[in-house]
Amino acid sequence: MAKELGLGDVVSKTFDLFRRDFVKYFVIFAIAEVVVGLATLLAHSVVTLPTIPTSPTSLSWVPGYFAAFFELYSIIEVTTLIVVPIAVGSSIKMAAEAIEGGPVSLGESVRFVLSRLIRLWALSLVVGVIVVLGFVALIVPGIILAIMFCLAFPALLLENTGIAGSLSRSRELVGHRWGKTFATFIVLGLIILVISVVITLVSGLFGSVGSVVSGLLSAFYEPIIPIALTVYFFSNRARITPPSQMGPATTGSGQTPRPGMKLCPNCGTQLPASATFCANCGAKQPA
Repeated sequence: MAKELGLGDVVSKTFDLFRRDFVKYFVIFAIAEVVVGLATLLAHSVVTLPTIPTSPTSLSWVPGYFAAFFELYSIIEVTTLIVVPIAVGSSIKMAAEAIEGGPVSLGESVRFVLSRLIRLWALSLVVGVIVVLGFVALIVPGIILAIMFCLAFPALLLENTGIAGSLSRSRELVGHRWGKTFATFIVLGLIILVISVVITLVSGLFGSVGSVVSGLLSAFYEPIIPIALTVYFFSNRARITPPSQMGPATTGSGQTPRPGMKLCPNCGTQLPASATFCANCGAKQPA
């Protein structure tokens, strides 16, 4: 991607990539959500929350209740922390491969993420704690911190930076684009909110297995955020990286497209005839 994309182009390219490899994104998130859903069912079957007295005369029930509550949600959260970053990281890697014009392989992406999984878990924990503390202090600092470090995960995976380096790189990439970053994820968040409300209503019809059904249905939209993060990462990287460091363009005057291909009118890259966006510069292609 040779130039920065506008907000509309970021959203459009996100959904274009999502449609292009929908099955691969769905599979990895469906597996992750089914594992979390099964862990939730298991946790509820082995840990029972004590009944809160309707008219308590003392607080003797409180320690037992919170001990069971902590045990129950520790099982669920630990499972989520282990499984979900694999799905998120794999989606980031697949989206990056698509943007760069390479083959998109689910298996290779998962293996790539597994090789960096410890750092990915550590970064998830660090960012989570920082953002939560920001929201505890005041809502606005939490929002600012979430925006500041939203590109840390693509930086970690795609530039092989450490934890501190990923946080610093994200802050550099988001710099001078705070409003645009906030607006981009508000738009995507509203789209996801509508979808998730519908899924919640549907999964409620399945009773005790509703959590598993909800997780499976959620796999239809959960890849959108990591794909958007990847698109936005490449867009902002193009903004701050000199053209001489972006790699040689695959263009040439008088170049003739191969059968079934076309040339990007913006940079001349060979693209599949059905391509909506250029894999090299990100430009929207004419119909």
